Amino acid sequence: MKPIRTENFPSVRLTAGMYALSKLSAAGLTSTLLGLLALAGPHTAAGWLASPAYNVYAYALTVSLLADGLLRLTGTGSRAFLLIIYALAGFGAGLWLAHDQGSGWAAGAFAGIAVLLLFRLTQLAGERIPALLPVFALFVPLLCLLL
Repeated sequence: MKPIRTENFPSVRLTAGMYALSKLSAAGLTSTLLGLLALAGPHTAAGWLASPAYNVYAYALTVSLLADGLLRLTGTGSRAFLLIIYALAGFGAGLWLAHDQGSGWAAGAFAGIAVLLLFRLTQLAGERIPALLPVFALFVPLLCLLL
């Protein structure tokens, strides 16, 4: 009997770990960019800029996981479909945030679309530049906890 060769099969734990690291890195980079945008803007920031780290980790990360699950279930690899799913997920995240903060739904929903598309863009940046992964996945959340 021949032994089964496993060197061509990716490890499930390694794949899941890299996916989690990619998502955490995207959340860290997105919250950093939104935090810098909040610093540049007025001090009476509301919505996504009120508390960028909390809003990205609580709303955007959660909804992006749901969007990825939906993309995985449909099996469609089209970029247009991916953008549509992420835009719809961002719309939902914005509505969720607006409901929780008691703010206007339209501004929150459209800002949610922008934030989720930025989240996807930062995830792609993390996949293309692997040196970003540990920095934004580990160190940025620690800085957010300290500040």
